[in-house]
Amino acid sequence: MRHLLIVVGIFAASMSGLIWLCRTVDPSTRYSSKVEFNYARYCAGCHGANGEGNGRIGRFKKLEPANLTTADFWDGSSDEKLIHSIDAGKDDMPAFFYYLTHGEQRELLDFIKENFRPTLAHD
Repeated sequence: MRHLLIVVGIFAASMSGLIWLCRTVDPSTRYSSKVEFNYARYCAGCHGANGEGNGRIGRFKKLEPANLTTADFWDGSSDEKLIHSIDAGKDDMPAFFYYLTHGEQRELLDFIKENFRPTLAHD
């Protein structure tokens, strides 16, 4: 019985050490706001950190992810159309209504417009 307790104690100590080593830092602490974190989490993989459509996942898609920094992207793209794309998905882009509330989707669109839309484009 004593040997069993020693083995269990060693196992518990090993697991505690392993858990401590594998603990990750909360990724949301890298970002200054929740919306910036959401962009990094849900959008940057395809659209890239700077919105240029060059994310690490996007290069494996059949269709190229949209470059959010071009006037061509913004011409004819109303807020409603873009929110619908975020909510329901479009082509290879997945739907995010599972992950983001309508308010978060609106904040995400505002973040994208503020950070990536060229100044010559209009609403």
